[in-house]
Formats: sequence, C-alpha cells, structure tokens
Amino acid sequence: MGERRRRLVVLGVAAAAVVLGLGVKLLDEDDRYDPCQAPRSAPAAEIARLPAGLSFEQIGTVTRVRKDAQHLMVQAVTTRPLNEVTVLIQDAVVAAGYRPAGMDNEGFEAEVFFTTGSYAAGLARVRGTACKGRWGIDLVLLDRKAAPPTTTP
Repeated sequence: MGERRRRLVVLGVAAAAVVLGLGVKLLDEDDRYDPCQAPRSAPAAEIARLPAGLSFEQIGTVTRVRKDAQHLMVQAVTTRPLNEVTVLIQDAVVAAGYRPAGMDNEGFEAEVFFTTGSYAAGLARVRGTACKGRWGIDLVLLDRKAAPPTTTP
C-alpha cells in the first residue's frame, strides 16, 4: 500500500508540474506587451463626446475620450512628425471654435495652447512613446458650454 501511495503522489506532482508549465506558457504568450501594436480606437460613444468641428481624422487615432462637468479630455496617438502634428492639432481645435494661444516645441515634446473668450481653454501635449516614430497626444479643453459667458465692461 505504501508503494501505491508513493506512485500516486509522484504522478500527482508530475501532472501538476505539466499543468503549471502549460499555464505559464499560455499566459506568457497572451501577456506580452508590444508598445508598437496598432492602437485601438475609442468606442463610438466616446468619439461622440467630441465637440462639433473637432476631428482627429488628419491627426491620428483617438484612443480615449472622457468628459467631466467642465473639461473634455482626449487621448490619441499619431505617427506624423512632431512639427506637423502640432499644426494639425491647432487647426482641428480652432475648427471646433477655440482660438490658438501659442505653441512650445522642444523637439522631443510639444504643447499647443488654446483660449475661448477671455479664458485659458486648453492644452494639447504631444510626447514620444516607447515606439519609435509614434507620438502620444493628451488634449484637455474647457467645455465651451460650461464656461461662464464673458462680459464686456
């Protein structure tokens, strides 16, 4: 009876080792992070939050859009050159009714600033990513409908 029990224990340990080994291999294959994989577009419901006139069609792929009481936040990626993408972002945001307020381009990252009425209304920051030639875009805009109306003295 001792011999039979020992065989069952050895067989059980061997089976557990095989299952564990296969599990690790399968999880490892599915869990590899590739910073250069194609970006996933934000769902249509999120894209619908963009203000009228604001399109990233010429810029890149919108990956996330969030909105709170006063701000719209857009994340996107692009492979366009940094100097080109800053101008395209400015044009897209201006088409949505904002005004340009300046740019700062340091060659490895850039910011584009916007106003609406008398308010500082937003910032787009473009930074390099882990994937060479790909830029990440973070855009935050004041919701023009949430901004208090401007008054003239």
